[in-house]
Amino acid sequence: MLNVTNQTAPSIAPAHTHLLAELERIRQVLDVLPLPDDTAATAHREIGEAEVALLEAEPDRRRITGCLERLALALAASGALDHAGQALSTPLEALADWLGESGQSIRDLAGPR
Repeated sequence: MLNVTNQTAPSIAPAHTHLLAELERIRQVLDVLPLPDDTAATAHREIGEAEVALLEAEPDRRRITGCLERLALALAASGALDHAGQALSTPLEALADWLGESGQSIRDLAGPR
Protein backbone atom coordinates (compact mmCIF):
# COMPACT_ATOMS: atom_id res chain seq x y z
CA MET A 1 0.00 0.00 0.00
CA LEU A 2 1.40 3.45 -0.92
CA ASN A 3 0.75 6.58 1.09
CA VAL A 4 0.58 10.17 -0.22
CA THR A 5 4.37 10.42 -0.45
CA ASN A 6 4.56 7.20 -2.48
CA GLN A 7 6.18 5.36 0.40
CA THR A 8 5.07 1.95 1.46
CA ALA A 9 2.77 2.25 4.45
CA PRO A 10 2.66 -0.59 6.97
CA SER A 11 -0.24 -2.95 6.53
CA ILE A 12 -1.99 -3.76 9.76
CA ALA A 13 -3.41 -7.18 10.49
CA PRO A 14 -7.18 -7.05 11.19
CA ALA A 15 -6.65 -8.20 14.80
CA HIS A 16 -4.21 -5.36 15.36
CA THR A 17 -6.64 -2.85 13.86
CA HIS A 18 -9.08 -3.79 16.60
CA LEU A 19 -6.40 -3.34 19.25
CA LEU A 20 -5.43 0.06 17.87
CA ALA A 21 -9.12 1.02 18.01
CA GLU A 22 -9.21 0.02 21.70
CA LEU A 23 -6.23 2.28 22.39
CA GLU A 24 -8.00 5.10 20.56
CA ARG A 25 -11.11 4.55 22.71
CA ILE A 26 -8.94 4.95 25.82
CA ARG A 27 -7.36 8.11 24.39
CA GLN A 28 -10.80 9.61 23.69
CA VAL A 29 -11.96 8.97 27.25
CA LEU A 30 -8.75 10.44 28.68
CA ASP A 31 -9.21 13.58 26.58
CA VAL A 32 -12.40 14.44 28.50
CA LEU A 33 -11.33 13.37 31.99
CA PRO A 34 -9.94 15.96 34.41
CA LEU A 35 -6.56 14.26 34.87
CA PRO A 36 -3.47 15.69 36.56
CA ASP A 37 -0.96 16.78 33.93
CA ASP A 38 1.58 14.12 34.88
CA THR A 39 -1.03 11.35 34.67
CA ALA A 40 -2.26 12.58 31.28
CA ALA A 41 1.30 12.76 29.97
CA THR A 42 2.11 9.25 31.22
CA ALA A 43 -1.12 7.85 29.79
CA HIS A 44 -0.64 9.37 26.36
CA ARG A 45 3.01 8.30 26.27
CA GLU A 46 2.14 4.68 27.11
CA ILE A 47 -0.70 4.60 24.58
CA GLY A 48 1.67 5.91 21.92
CA GLU A 49 4.30 3.31 22.79
CA ALA A 50 1.73 0.52 22.62
CA GLU A 51 0.53 1.78 19.23
CA VAL A 52 4.07 1.80 17.86
CA ALA A 53 4.61 -1.75 19.13
CA LEU A 54 1.35 -2.92 17.54
CA LEU A 55 2.43 -1.56 14.18
CA GLU A 56 5.49 -3.82 14.11
CA ALA A 57 5.35 -6.88 11.86
CA GLU A 58 5.56 -9.08 14.96
CA PRO A 59 4.23 -7.07 17.92
CA ASP A 60 6.26 -7.57 21.09
CA ARG A 61 3.61 -8.61 23.61
CA ARG A 62 6.03 -8.18 26.50
CA ARG A 63 6.67 -4.56 25.51
CA ILE A 64 2.94 -3.94 25.08
CA THR A 65 2.23 -5.54 28.45
CA GLY A 66 4.66 -3.12 30.10
CA CYS A 67 3.03 -0.13 28.41
CA LEU A 68 -0.46 -1.21 29.41
CA GLU A 69 0.57 -2.05 32.98
CA ARG A 70 2.10 1.42 33.40
CA LEU A 71 -1.02 2.96 31.83
CA ALA A 72 -3.39 1.03 34.09
CA LEU A 73 -1.32 1.82 37.20
CA ALA A 74 -1.31 5.54 36.39
CA LEU A 75 -5.05 5.53 35.75
CA ALA A 76 -5.78 3.57 38.93
CA ALA A 77 -3.57 5.83 41.06
CA SER A 78 -5.26 8.96 39.72
CA GLY A 79 -8.77 7.58 40.28
CA ALA A 80 -9.52 7.69 36.55
CA LEU A 81 -10.48 4.00 36.43
CA ASP A 82 -13.03 4.55 39.19
CA HIS A 83 -14.30 7.77 37.62
CA ALA A 84 -14.65 6.49 34.05
CA GLY A 85 -15.64 2.91 34.88
CA GLN A 86 -16.35 0.72 31.86
CA ALA A 87 -15.36 3.44 29.41
CA LEU A 88 -11.75 2.64 30.38
CA SER A 89 -12.01 -0.86 31.81
CA THR A 90 -13.65 -2.41 28.73
CA PRO A 91 -10.91 -1.45 26.25
CA LEU A 92 -8.17 -2.25 28.80
CA GLU A 93 -9.65 -5.70 29.36
CA ALA A 94 -9.90 -6.31 25.60
CA LEU A 95 -6.22 -5.47 25.24
CA ALA A 96 -5.34 -7.63 28.25
CA ASP A 97 -7.27 -10.54 26.74
CA TRP A 98 -5.16 -10.31 23.58
CA LEU A 99 -2.02 -10.40 25.72
CA GLY A 100 -3.15 -13.62 27.37
CA GLU A 101 -1.60 -14.64 30.67
CA SER A 102 0.73 -11.65 30.75
CA GLY A 103 -2.32 -9.37 30.71
CA GLN A 104 -3.61 -10.62 34.07
CA SER A 105 -2.23 -7.68 36.05
CA ILE A 106 -4.01 -5.30 33.67
CA ARG A 107 -7.27 -7.23 34.07
CA ASP A 108 -6.83 -7.07 37.84
CA LEU A 109 -6.34 -3.29 37.77
CA ALA A 110 -9.16 -2.66 35.29
CA GLY A 111 -11.54 -5.14 36.93
CA PRO A 112 -15.00 -4.40 38.29
CA ARG A 113 -15.45 -0.88 39.51
